[in-house]
Amino acid sequence: MQKTDFGEFRGKKGDGVVQYLGIKYGNLKDRLAVPEMVESYESEIIDATEPKCVAMDACEFEQNVLIQQSIDTPKSPQMSGREGLNLNITVPDTENQKALPVMVFIHGGGFLIGANWWPQYDPARFVKLSMETGSPVIAVNINYRLGVLGNLTSKELPAAGKFIHGFGGDPENVTAFGESAGAISTLNQLYCKEPLFKRAISMSGTLLMLKPLQPPTAEAAYFTVMKELGLENGSAEERIQKLDELVAKTPITAPLMPFLDGDVILTTLTFEKLLSNSDRLDLPVPGRQWCNDLMIGDAQLDGSVFMYMGLEARRAGIASAFCTSLANNLSNPAAVGTVLQAYNITPATSDDTAMQAILAFATDIAYYCPAIAYAQFWPGKTYYYQFNEPNPWDGPFKGSSTHMLDAAFLFQNYNEKLSVEAREVAVSLARDFIKFANGIAPWGYYDGDTGSVKTFGPGGTSVSGFVERNGWGNSRRDTLFRLKEEGKADLDELSLAWDKFLGGQ
Repeated sequence: MQKTDFGEFRGKKGDGVVQYLGIKYGNLKDRLAVPEMVESYESEIIDATEPKCVAMDACEFEQNVLIQQSIDTPKSPQMSGREGLNLNITVPDTENQKALPVMVFIHGGGFLIGANWWPQYDPARFVKLSMETGSPVIAVNINYRLGVLGNLTSKELPAAGKFIHGFGGDPENVTAFGESAGAISTLNQLYCKEPLFKRAISMSGTLLMLKPLQPPTAEAAYFTVMKELGLENGSAEERIQKLDELVAKTPITAPLMPFLDGDVILTTLTFEKLLSNSDRLDLPVPGRQWCNDLMIGDAQLDGSVFMYMGLEARRAGIASAFCTSLANNLSNPAAVGTVLQAYNITPATSDDTAMQAILAFATDIAYYCPAIAYAQFWPGKTYYYQFNEPNPWDGPFKGSSTHMLDAAFLFQNYNEKLSVEAREVAVSLARDFIKFANGIAPWGYYDGDTGSVKTFGPGGTSVSGFVERNGWGNSRRDTLFRLKEEGKADLDELSLAWDKFLGGQ
């Protein structure tokens, strides 16, 4: 039992840790309402031994298809749209003399799937490792509304931090971190004026990869869903009553993600803004003042995820489709030929070869280039890493460093399925994250000219300086940055062109 100022929590003991699961942090008057922070609980003794669910169960899909390896998965908790704003807290099972650093993890899933209870993100082993390294941390995994039920709001993370002192955590020493859409959610919080956390970690995801929607696009998506439910002429009350059908019937093509709401997200960041040589103090990103440190990284083939976002179904003739799409969506015809030549794509390129080249381009424009742009943009200490450890499991991407593989390694839950060398990479990755959360420099910081990059894998880790001018990494393709410097391609235009191709244009 854990006594706090706002109740007594019954937790679940594990191997060296105690976990408090399904703790409600937000109230909802209805499933589309703005969340209100929980200030108290109805009972003095709160049962925190079972997790709660907020979205459809896609845990096995992520394990078997995206990660390409399954681990034991418990039965999914009952889904609840109104009870889904909850968190899991994992603490060391020891008496601590001082408040511990807190790490708040935001799961990925494209703002459509994901949950804090999924075993691949269970932080028990991660927290135990932090104790063994002498730098213990407390881990908080949050659930947030997905898809049509909403997205992360700026008021949710303070809810995780406000009461963490009752579990032995330091609310003034919080690190927010996330993977993919969770990384985007983490960076979205930097728009807030109110200080939310001390440090941030972005794992393979930035606002340049999934850009916030313009209000008209968000409105159009809403009415697309209403039409699917036959409620285009229905009242707001009728629509809310139909929410149980909403998730199942929502078209996967409907864009459901954060949008420019004029409240939290005030602007669309671009390569031009991030890579500007000026201080960019005019940009409405207040987090640059209150978030001290940033860690950001990418996987060597992050673009693998786009196979499951519609590209596999378009494999036949994809080379010709890509060439046509670039020609239609780039204003400079010379840039079209330059980019296609750089990635060895012609309309006649075979489907399999073209798919590999297109995923390489996607990795560069959607993950690697944005990570470097953010690293250059951040005024505080920035630590940049590259995850290059190959996926060891059977599947279409065996041998490649796939999207979200770094998160699977980070939490140590796949260790029994890894070689000794790969397990050492997983442990090294976790130790560096733990150091960062404890305010310890995990490696030399990035400054755009003389900084360093930490490489995880294959089969080990290393730290090296940047050997390319302007600070581009020495283990990634510098193709697009080189074309930019030579005036042959515009990164923002390429990024928008990629979005349009992915959307079928």
